[in-house]
Formats: sequence, structure tokens, C-alpha cells
Amino acid sequence: MSYIVTEVLRAVSSALQIPTIIILILLILLTVVMLGSFVAEIFSERKSLKMNIPKLVDELQGKSSEQMKEVINKSGLLKRQKAAVQELISRPDYADDTREALARQLIADEESRYAKITKITDLTARVAPMFGLMGTLIPLGPGLIALGEGDAATLAESLLIAFDTTVAGLISGAVSYVISGIRKGWYEEYMIGLETIMETVLDVQTNERVKAQQTVKTTKPAQPKTAQTVPAQPVQNAQPVQTPQMAQNVQPAAPKQSPAQPSPSRQAMQQTQNFQSEAVAEAARKRAAVEAQQEAARMQAMAARQEAARRQAQMDAQTSPAANENARRQAVLAAQQEAARRQAAVAAQQEAARRRAAVEAQQENARMQAAAQRQSSMQQRPTGQMRSTDDMSFDELLHFFETQEGGRQ
Repeated sequence: MSYIVTEVLRAVSSALQIPTIIILILLILLTVVMLGSFVAEIFSERKSLKMNIPKLVDELQGKSSEQMKEVINKSGLLKRQKAAVQELISRPDYADDTREALARQLIADEESRYAKITKITDLTARVAPMFGLMGTLIPLGPGLIALGEGDAATLAESLLIAFDTTVAGLISGAVSYVISGIRKGWYEEYMIGLETIMETVLDVQTNERVKAQQTVKTTKPAQPKTAQTVPAQPVQNAQPVQTPQMAQNVQPAAPKQSPAQPSPSRQAMQQTQNFQSEAVAEAARKRAAVEAQQEAARMQAMAARQEAARRQAQMDAQTSPAANENARRQAVLAAQQEAARRQAAVAAQQEAARRRAAVEAQQENARMQAAAQRQSSMQQRPTGQMRSTDDMSFDELLHFFETQEGGRQ
């Protein structure tokens, strides 16, 4: 079973060798393309870029929309940055929130574009070393087998493939990593400058709108001057002479009309409006009365809660000495009980130790008496009855040695 699994893994790894080499070649070509675009960006955009953000902000202050467009066109911003800023400047009549949303959208579009560019080199920098390691390890298996069989040519070929794939993966990853790091620094600088210009344009347009509103409020329309006609002096037996201007100013007198009486429909409408206004006033009065009642009830409830809290505080103040005395007594009683328990435990331990010492002393005295009795009995025996240690049993030998040891002590 293990042989089959090993053969399957070997076949899979051998089959992946050619695809790994192909992917490494494609990664190297992609790295070359990215390197070319990087060099082209250096000589096209970075070389012509002359972006002085503080100076540009100063130039935009107090300018109108058309003037700001001219300043942006003459500035050293990139083409895409100029297009984004002009897109915002061309909409000064939008609301402030709408213009801010548009500015955020334009900035997000630029960030997305830069992120797509750097994502390619980031992916290459991470993937290329992995495939280089795969291309290194895959041919080492056949190379080791050839080494065991003594085939030096196959071993040399396998090692050559391994080294070539390793170098290819490392070069591709290193170049992509450097390009990605440099471009991220550039694009971060671009985005900071674009955000600054966008904020400046929004502030300038807002200030311009506020000034226009204030100008409209302060200016008043001029009163038109009406021409006054001077009545001509009557001349006897002569017709009054009228100039063209006087002819224009003179208008026929309108016939006097008697004041019109209101119609019944108008009277009914006026009565309906009066009734509606009275109903609205009555509803407002009732609503005010209800709110006053609710406020009074809320104040009464608050006063009741304050009175209850005051009474509870008084009761606590009255009962606190007794409660404190009871708590103190209980604490003293608990401390006395704990001290008595500890004393009883110590006395019990001392009594047990005393009894154990007495028992050991009794056992030691009994052992010493027995040893003395055996020694005296052995000394009282006649010489001829003394036995040698060879004729003694194990117990007698044990008693003999204990007696000797006790005599030495």
C-alpha cells in the first residue's frame, strides 16, 4: 500500500515539473513587462511631474471656477489628476454634500487604479519564489535515484534544472518586490496631493457661494423714480398745450366704483376658516393643559420619591447603631469560636504527640529490659554450656547482636 502511494506522489510531482517551469517562464516575462512599464513611467510621468502643492493651494484661493480651471491646467499635476480636479470644479452649483461625495468617488477611482497596478507586482513577488522552490524540489527526486544507481549524467541534469528554477523564481520575486515598493511610495504621494487639492477646491467653492449669498442679502433693489406732472396754468381763451411727455403721463381717470359686497360663498369660506382657526386654538389649549397636568404629575412623583428616600435614610440612620453592634458582636463571637477551635486542635495534637512519645518510651524500656535479661541469663550460664554462634538460630543471633550493641552504647 505504501509503495502505491509513493509511486502516485512521485508521478504527480513529475507531472508538475513541466507546468512549473512554464509558469516560471511566464512570471519572468511578466516581470520584464512590468519593469519596462516602470521605466516608462519614470521617464514619462515622474520626469514631467512638478507638483508644488502649497504653492498651488495659494494660487487657488479666492478664484472663480473658470480661474481655478486655468490654474489647474497650468499646474504640474498629472493628466489624470487634472481631469479629476476639473471634473469637480465644473460642478459648483451642486450641494455641499453632493460635491463631497463626488470628490470621494473621484479619489476612490484613482486609488482603485493604483491598487490594480501594484497588485500585479505584489502577486508576482509572492508567487514567483514558491514556484521556484517547487522547480527546485521536483527534480531532486529523480536526481537522488540516479545518485543511488550511479548515473551521474541524470543527477547533473536534475541539479541543473533545480538551480535554474530557483534562480528564476528569486529574480522574478525580487524585481517585482522592488517595483511594487517604489510604486506604492509614488502613488501614496499622488493621492495625498490629490486629496489636498480636492479639499481646497471644495473650500473655495463653498466660500464663494457664501459670499454670493451675503451679497444678495445686503443689496436692496433701487426704488424706481416716478415722473411728476406739473399742472399747466390756465390761459384765457387758449387751449392748453401738452407736450409729448405730459401726454404720456396723463392717463384717463378711472370711474369711481362702489365697494363690492362679499359674496355668500366668500362669507361661508371665511366662516369655515374662522371655525378651523378656533378648532386649532382649542386643540392647542387642550394639548397645553394635558402637558401641564403631565408635568405636575411628574413633579409630584419626583417629590414622592425624594420623600421616600429621605425617610429611608432616616430609618437607616436610626437602625444603623443597633445593626453595627449586632455585626460587631457576631464578628467577636466568630473570632472567639475560631480561636477555641484552633486551641482545641493544638491541644489534641500535643496530646497525640505525648501519647506517641510515651508509647515509644515504654517500647524502648521493654526492649532494653528484655536485652538485659537475655544478657544476664547468658552470663549466668556455666562455661561449658556456652554455645558458639554457629550453633545458634537466627532469632538467637539477632538477640545476641542486639545485646552486644546495647552493651557498647
